[in-house]
Amino acid sequence: LDCLIMPKHYRLPTVGKAKGAYYRVIMALVKRRNVYIWGLPGTGKDAFVHYFSAVTRRPTVMLTFRPGYDISPWFYARYVDANGTGWEYGHLWRALVSGIKGKDGKSRAPIVLLSDVDRADEAQAEWFRILTDSISGRILGPDGKMQNLIVDDFGNKPQFVFTANSCGNGDPRGRMTSASPIDASIMDRLGRKVEAHYLDWVDEVEILKLKFPTLPEDIFPQLMGVTASLRDAIEKQNI
Repeated sequence: LDCLIMPKHYRLPTVGKAKGAYYRVIMALVKRRNVYIWGLPGTGKDAFVHYFSAVTRRPTVMLTFRPGYDISPWFYARYVDANGTGWEYGHLWRALVSGIKGKDGKSRAPIVLLSDVDRADEAQAEWFRILTDSISGRILGPDGKMQNLIVDDFGNKPQFVFTANSCGNGDPRGRMTSASPIDASIMDRLGRKVEAHYLDWVDEVEILKLKFPTLPEDIFPQLMGVTASLRDAIEKQNI
């Protein structure tokens, strides 16, 4: 299956605000509800979806919004050959309409991870609108006809996960200048909204020990103090 790769040394949050946030995300994913995860860079939004896909073996397609990048081939593109013209359908379109086939020969409805949705430019926003319209179970084709999304062999439809640095109103702090406001009519369709938080140091230090096993133990209390001071200054907008 086309599952995402487990992030190296990944660790689920066990305490603090991060635990509460990702518990809500897990409940949404298990119940196959759409979810919008937003928060500062480094809070593990996309990494968690990678983890969930790898552990549950749920096939996932990922689309990242980068200003100026043409995402239309993910859906469809016009082609010309000796027989005339037609439409060539992209990976995302095929996954939404036909599903992703597993080794058992059965098709499965994918998770669709849309990363950095608040960075979509005007051209990408039109495709984003098509995607959010498809949450109702249909998607508009290049010929103007509505196409039903797959209901797979297990009775499931595609599930959408959105990640962003802002809650949909842009970033008034000025730190993520490419973050743009999202139309309120679209936001209403994006499912459960969850704010991601940084890991508590109890969890973070265990990841650091795995990533840097040669570091002496006495350096981690110093790192904790530096990390806490930096994040406190960021939260207060001093830096």
